[in-house]
Amino acid sequence: MLIVVALALGAAVVYGGSDFLGAFAARRINLVRATMFNYAVATVIILIALPILGGAWSSAAAWAGITTGLLAVFGLLAFYGVMAIGPMSLLSPLIALIQSIVPVTFAALTGQGLSPIAWVAVALAVVAIILISPRPQPGREHISPRGAVLAIASGLLLGGSLITLDAAPRDSGVVPAVWEIIVGLVVLIIAWLAIRRSRVRTGALSFLEPSEEAVRTLSGRAAWISTLASGLLTGVADALIVYALHIGNLAVVSVLLALYPVTTVILAAVVLRERMTKLQLVGIVLVIGASLLLSAT
Repeated sequence: MLIVVALALGAAVVYGGSDFLGAFAARRINLVRATMFNYAVATVIILIALPILGGAWSSAAAWAGITTGLLAVFGLLAFYGVMAIGPMSLLSPLIALIQSIVPVTFAALTGQGLSPIAWVAVALAVVAIILISPRPQPGREHISPRGAVLAIASGLLLGGSLITLDAAPRDSGVVPAVWEIIVGLVVLIIAWLAIRRSRVRTGALSFLEPSEEAVRTLSGRAAWISTLASGLLTGVADALIVYALHIGNLAVVSVLLALYPVTTVILAAVVLRERMTKLQLVGIVLVIGASLLLSAT
C-alpha cells in the first residue's frame, strides 16, 4: 500500500500544480487554445515515457483510454472554465470532493474490498477535502451559479474518467494514458477549429474568453510559459496515476488524487495571495493523517 499511496499522492501534487498553472494561463488565453497546448505538451511527454515504461497494447486498453480521454477532456475544460471564473481556493476543492465521491461510491458498490482502517482513512481524506473548501463568509469571495454548475459537471466527468481508466488491463502500462491524451488532443483541435470558424463569442461560450482585467494584468508570455509547464506536469501525473490504479484500489487512489487542491490552495495563497483559513490548515493535517493510515494498511 505504501507504493500506491506514494504514487497517488505524487500524482495529486503534480496535478495540483498543473491545474493551477493551466487555470492561471486560462485567465489570459482562450480556454480551448490553452488546454489544447497543454494536451499537446502532455502528449509529447507521455510518448517519450511509453518506450521507457512500456505496456501491452490491446482493444481493452484502447477502449479504456478512449473513454477516459473523452470524459477527462470535457471535465478539464469545465474545470479550467471554473478556475477562470474563480475563486480558485473555493472551487477547486469542491470539484475534488465530487471527483472523489464518484469513484469511491463505485468502488463500494462493486465490492472492491478495503480493510476497516483503510475505509476510516478514506473517510478522513474526504473530510479533509471538505475542510479545505470552507464556506465563504459574508462580504468575501463567493461561488457564482455558473461556477457551481461547471464545478459539478467537472467533478462528475473527472470522477467518471478514473473509473474507466481503472478498467484498463493491469498489463497495459501507460498505453491507456497514451490513448487518453491523444483522444483529448483531437477533441480540443476539433473544438478550436470549430470555434475559430464560428462568430459566436458571447452567451454560452463567453467563459472561453479571458476577462479584460486578466488581459491587462497578465502578460501573454507568462501565460504561455504557465501553459507549457502545466502540460509537462499533466504528462507526468497521467503516468503516475495509471500505475497507481494498476497496483492499487480505486477508492484509495481516487481519494488521494482528489487531494490535489492542497497544492492548488497553497499556490493560490502564495502567488495570488488568496487567504488560507484555519479550517484549510486542519484539512491539510487530516490529509497527512489519512495518508499515514493508508500507508500502514
